Amino acid sequence: MFFNVFRFQLFVLLTLSNFISLNAANYNDDIINIYSKMLPRFVIMSSQQDKIDNEIRICILHDELDERVAQTLQDKIESNYPDGLKNYPIKLIQTSFDRLKECENVQLAFLFDSDAKQIDQTMGFFKKNTILTISYNMSFLEQGADMSLFIGRNVVPYINMKSIRDKHITLDYLLIRVSKIYVDSEK
Repeated sequence: MFFNVFRFQLFVLLTLSNFISLNAANYNDDIINIYSKMLPRFVIMSSQQDKIDNEIRICILHDELDERVAQTLQDKIESNYPDGLKNYPIKLIQTSFDRLKECENVQLAFLFDSDAKQIDQTMGFFKKNTILTISYNMSFLEQGADMSLFIGRNVVPYINMKSIRDKHITLDYLLIRVSKIYVDSEK
């Protein structure tokens, strides 16, 4: 009897752990730390700087499963920039993809993983509102994200110039020079 109960509990635990690992992306804490240092700088190194009135506004978008890692990113940005950047305080809005409208007046949006349909809707919203989008997942460049990071021996921004141009966003020459350019596979 004890063995059967134990086996059942083990089965439930393994099933739940597989479900959670299949539905929650794995995020690297070192990469989250790198993004926390770079996101505010991407605003300053783009024409989004012109949209700053009295604060840099960054939206962090996540699914429910990624809420904890989104909070970690927010905490790290606040820790790295306690006094803001270039005399601008940094306002962070952390929200789910379902509440996208909360990001309407930001200069930059950071995207954690979500399903393809949600990402497509999100990219359309940000294109319409001319908001710079940075994604944790480099594959979102195919769906219209503006930038991601290429993590190899060095950390290099990866820029989707087509989406940048479509939004009429300009980037600092130095940022372009140190970046890799994403080329869409469409012909």
